[in-house]
Amino acid sequence: MSRIKLLAVTLILFAIVSCGKKVETEWQMVSPEGGIVAQLQIQDDGRLSYQVWAANGSNRTAVIENSPLGIIRKDQQFDTLNFVGKEKEKTVGESYTLSTGKRLVNRNHYNEYAFKFANLDGGLLDLVCRVYEEGFAFKYVFPEKDEQTYIVEHELTGFNLPEGNAWMQPYDKPTAYAPAYERNYEGEMPVGTPSPGREAWCFPALFEVNEHWVLISEANLKANFYGSHLDSVADNGLYRVVPPLEEEAFGYGNTYAESTLPWDMPWRIILIGSELGDILESNLVTHLSDASRIEDPSWIRSGRASWAWWSGYLDGSNDTPEKLKKYIDFAKEMEWEYSLIDAGWDTRKGFNLAEMADYAKAKGVDLLLWYNSGGPINRVNAGPRDKMFDPDIRKKEMKRISKLGIKGIKVDFFSSDKQDFMKLYHGIMEDAAANKLLVNFHGCTVPRGWSRTYPNLISMESVIGEEGYIYHSHYEQGAPLHCTILPFTRNVVGPMDYTPVAFSVQQVPHRTSYGFELALAVVFESGIQHFADKVEMYQAQPKEVIEFLKSVPAAWDDTKFLSGYPGDDVVIGRQRGEDWFVGGINGEDVGKVIELDFSFLESGETYQATFITDGEDNQSFYTASKSISNQSTEHLEVLPVGGFVIQLKKIK
Repeated sequence: MSRIKLLAVTLILFAIVSCGKKVETEWQMVSPEGGIVAQLQIQDDGRLSYQVWAANGSNRTAVIENSPLGIIRKDQQFDTLNFVGKEKEKTVGESYTLSTGKRLVNRNHYNEYAFKFANLDGGLLDLVCRVYEEGFAFKYVFPEKDEQTYIVEHELTGFNLPEGNAWMQPYDKPTAYAPAYERNYEGEMPVGTPSPGREAWCFPALFEVNEHWVLISEANLKANFYGSHLDSVADNGLYRVVPPLEEEAFGYGNTYAESTLPWDMPWRIILIGSELGDILESNLVTHLSDASRIEDPSWIRSGRASWAWWSGYLDGSNDTPEKLKKYIDFAKEMEWEYSLIDAGWDTRKGFNLAEMADYAKAKGVDLLLWYNSGGPINRVNAGPRDKMFDPDIRKKEMKRISKLGIKGIKVDFFSSDKQDFMKLYHGIMEDAAANKLLVNFHGCTVPRGWSRTYPNLISMESVIGEEGYIYHSHYEQGAPLHCTILPFTRNVVGPMDYTPVAFSVQQVPHRTSYGFELALAVVFESGIQHFADKVEMYQAQPKEVIEFLKSVPAAWDDTKFLSGYPGDDVVIGRQRGEDWFVGGINGEDVGKVIELDFSFLESGETYQATFITDGEDNQSFYTASKSISNQSTEHLEVLPVGGFVIQLKKIK
């Protein structure tokens, strides 16, 4: 900062003191209805910190204990700060609509507080905080205007959790394919447990402390910053925010972030609830993200897709144009909106994209195309590659396939959360929107609210899903527990392309029952649901299962947590129009009787319910139908690592 600016800040502080006013060092922030209280303070050593409570009247329960704030820029340190001023508190209540997700119409209601600080060199830093009934969020802003490029090396930000339990995902070791958030979630474990590989812990992370649930993540990550994580060691429960690893992308790109000023950085979010449903049902990540940049999103359509790749991996039959047409035909038969053409289509013998697009169009099925993200350090040879990395090449390719009638792209293998790759993500979403193309990222970072800003982003992988049954011999054992943690963690923050409902055996057999696998179509939310299995396996199922797969949506008007606990079991209800779909999975090796309370249904109405549960063994189904109202309760027997679905249609 210039000497003139430094002098100005000094004079402001001097004026406050000379007028006999005590310099403020502590500020309290409250949610609109008083359910969440946060406090910001400058400690005696000049360090900024915060803490958060869940409040019930005058009673407060600590969910985040005194935790550090601050950020280190290469030219200046914003660790010791003086208070300069604050903006007037404001209350915001707005509604917005998503194109896909767990809830399409959302209410964004919060109190916002903005504080202004200066470091010892006179550098300015704003801290903007929002307090919701469902949590607390804050972000750093460098408010000055300057065309010079500045560098943030790391943050001092931390989350100090009380004693309790944690469910977390270890960060990937860098490879040609990672980081891609494709390790199993672990837990339940004590708060503060070190990451097994000592790389880092991923966002989002779930905690149970002081009889409350807390989920930590970040939102509204722009092209001007990197994707952050939590340090591998959390001494006394203090989890610190850390940047990407140097080894990611084989050293390509910087581990720091750079931008001109002003510089608006991502939100750090703390989701808080007394019940698990408060976490699972929340859309706080999209609340905090920028509004849609697509003026007319009417062309964006969620849907279900046939997918030839998974079921043909072992025998290579996913390569043939004949099989691709078979899966297009099957999508038409199942009344699914899409069919995905996966890796290698650019060199596939006998394949002609224009002809395949015409074939699909004649069947009333829209096509999605796979791409390698490409780039100078991408060591994955699967193609087409080098079509998405360079902006000029990307725009040309998107324009070409859009003219052919292609409706979306699946872009894979990003292998880093460095800022260079955040720029790549944003460039792809923006250019795809300009060409009316849907986007599905694979081998990628976790969602950070982008589906609100770019509603054409209908899903992201960032999960070890059904592909685990091909690549990972250990996946069979850990999958049931992992799947019952995902709805409370990864899938809370955005759509998750797990590619569900696979009954067949690939290299690794399933321990889970057919009922468990079918339930994943409801338990997991994704704006595009790629059903992984082969045509013959689906066609061999009972007619009730086939009808269920024809009708289950991929976007929801509402979502309700019905029962469960991470690692044990979970039951979720999702609404589309006047109908409801319920899915439940058991993550444990013991059979259970799960009690279902249907009070979430509309009062005074009757629904025709079709139950599809585990049969006599784990590779069969039992089906039944009955009338249900919101006064009904049912007790369902579920096999070890089993599951069920229920389709509820309102009786007119």
